[in-house]
Amino acid sequence: MPKLIVTNGESAAERLRAAGIKGHILPWQDMLHDGPVPPGTDLEEVSDVRADFLSQALGLPFDEVRADFAHRDAQVEVHIAYSQVELWFEHDLFDQLQLIQLLAYFAHEPERMGLSLVQASHYLGIMAPDEMRALEAHRTPVTHLMMETAREAWEAFTAPTPRPLAAFLSRSQVSRVYEVLPHLAPALHRLIAELPAPKSGLSLTEERILRHLQDGPMKVAHLYAAVHSMDEAQFLADLPFFLRLDGLAFAHEPLIFGLPFRSSEAAGLRLSPGDEIAERSYRAYASAEIALTPTGAAALKGSFDHACQNAVDRSIGGTHLMPGAMWRFDRTSGSLVLPN
Repeated sequence: MPKLIVTNGESAAERLRAAGIKGHILPWQDMLHDGPVPPGTDLEEVSDVRADFLSQALGLPFDEVRADFAHRDAQVEVHIAYSQVELWFEHDLFDQLQLIQLLAYFAHEPERMGLSLVQASHYLGIMAPDEMRALEAHRTPVTHLMMETAREAWEAFTAPTPRPLAAFLSRSQVSRVYEVLPHLAPALHRLIAELPAPKSGLSLTEERILRHLQDGPMKVAHLYAAVHSMDEAQFLADLPFFLRLDGLAFAHEPLIFGLPFRSSEAAGLRLSPGDEIAERSYRAYASAEIALTPTGAAALKGSFDHACQNAVDRSIGGTHLMPGAMWRFDRTSGSLVLPN
């Protein structure tokens, strides 16, 4: 019987093929760290919400996005047709959220024989074939404790407030998480830092963007490289980074200026290679030079509250940040701040 291999995206899938690792390779492909994620493990329900968000955020046809998810989900739902199912995922936030979604799904499946995990502390999409083959030799069977830990993490991530996530990451819990899924706790700590800070209303990524612009204007592509490199486990791809720039540039009180248009007009290049119009749009966006506004400088000093005064409306997992429900995270004390 054939083997099913599920991994984070097309780059990792290509590396697996280049290494000669046999099996049906399925890229999971969803940036779960951005936008709403509903509770529960039903793949269809999650995909409905995710397709709606991604189509709007990236300017893509909903039907096409939803069809891609349906095709992807169907291949996992027939996992009993495979003798083995291997989950190949990295250490970063992008991958760890995909991993807990899949492990939480399998935790509710009555049949899950032959399920194993390959965890990488490096990026699968850039590994040499011999590195991939060496990694395969260290795959481990998925245990009941792994699935239960992932199920708890998924429930916390998709809860309507960040309180369960903070509780999951508490000192009493985190040592157990490290033992079972060693990359999960650091990834979720990075996720919770994307909540607005108490005074500035900036997420960690937004704050880093503005701090880099304090020294003068930068091209989007150069700014992305600079901010991206600040994470030890780099997770933020170009398009979700562009969404953060949009939020700063097109707010009621802009914190940056210089973007030619919203990123949804530039998204097609990454998802429809060969589209000349999308490619030109992407290049125009990535090469745009952006700068800090006086409002952005004020936010960095804590004298302008971006989340409150610009009425930020976005979701992180199950938490919907909006006026009246603006959860915050104090990155200095490491504690949640309840909405006023």
